[in-house]
Amino acid sequence: IRGTVTLLRRLTGSHLPDMFEFSKYTGAGNDFVVARADERADATGPELARRVSSRRSGVGTDGLILVYPRPGGIRVRFFNPDGSEFSTCGNGSRCAARYAADEGLVDPDGFVLETPAGEIEARVESDRVGLDYRIEVGMRGPLTVEGPVGPTDSWLVHIGVPHLVLPLEVLPEGPIEEICRPLRSLETLGPEGANVNFVSLSDPTTGAIRTFERGVEAETLACGSGSMAAVFALLAHGSGGDRVTLRVRGGDELEIRIGDTRRPDGGQRDVRLAGPAVRLFEGRFPDSIFTPRD
Repeated sequence: IRGTVTLLRRLTGSHLPDMFEFSKYTGAGNDFVVARADERADATGPELARRVSSRRSGVGTDGLILVYPRPGGIRVRFFNPDGSEFSTCGNGSRCAARYAADEGLVDPDGFVLETPAGEIEARVESDRVGLDYRIEVGMRGPLTVEGPVGPTDSWLVHIGVPHLVLPLEVLPEGPIEEICRPLRSLETLGPEGANVNFVSLSDPTTGAIRTFERGVEAETLACGSGSMAAVFALLAHGSGGDRVTLRVRGGDELEIRIGDTRRPDGGQRDVRLAGPAVRLFEGRFPDSIFTPRD
């Protein structure tokens, strides 16, 4: 698509209207529109995210990621479907890394991905992307909350964004929105609330997770930062180790490794997240997508 548009512009001059070109990626079922940022996208990020994320009048995604090339890597911005901007996203970062490699913006064998929450070392190998974080992690808990089967110990883990994690014997079946909406907005979590994660282990190194994400206000098929937060909570719960593979709702597996297993106190921690990231398709919007609505 990009090559065709460029060729047509060369042949016809500047007669074609400006387009906003994008790619859609999925990271373990967490799907995003990923695009190279320009002045228009940078200035209208929140509204642009609302438009492209709409499943009726846009592409239909869990969010928008804007990519800014820089020496030795890329910088990214993340937006929820409701237009709110957030500081980190494990699956989104993997999608952004794969996009940068696909577009020839980086050396896939190793580059730096800069997020508002800090820099990440990224490596792209086929359809899998590994991310090495040095990120600030804080934790509160155990907090007793009303879980799927009654009062349950939970932990609030801040890992770029806040996650409330409930370790369970068995994950609930069926929709979880009605359970998670009250939890997501608990007063003890602060005015912006938190994402909600249910996690269950079959053994100390293997388990499954379901995540309700604020901003999306629904369950998503995967959440990278939620999976990392869950491993910290499992350590505090005494049921997990420093290396855990979690099966997400979309069916894929995310591998998490924690370099320092002490209880987080707001300090920096080394965390590795690895999992799939796949380009689904490319497309473009007319520049009218940047025109303010009445």
